[in-house]
Amino acid sequence: MNIAPDPTVTVEHLRKARLCSRNTHQWFIRHGLDYMRFLNHGYPASVLEGTGDALGKLVADIARKDAAGEEED
Repeated sequence: MNIAPDPTVTVEHLRKARLCSRNTHQWFIRHGLDYMRFLNHGYPASVLEGTGDALGKLVADIARKDAAGEEED
């Protein structure tokens, strides 16, 4: 199986994590990331993991599982 080494995290991954957009928007601001860019294009999983924050790690993990074709728990 061919897995993208750095999949793109999108708003769909936030939905799968059951995160609300208001808090997520604030999270992006707090970490110096452009929320509108995220909504329009996503961010590489490594960028969100690089924040060191649990939310970033969570959605990056969901994106990686999606890229690998794995089911969510």
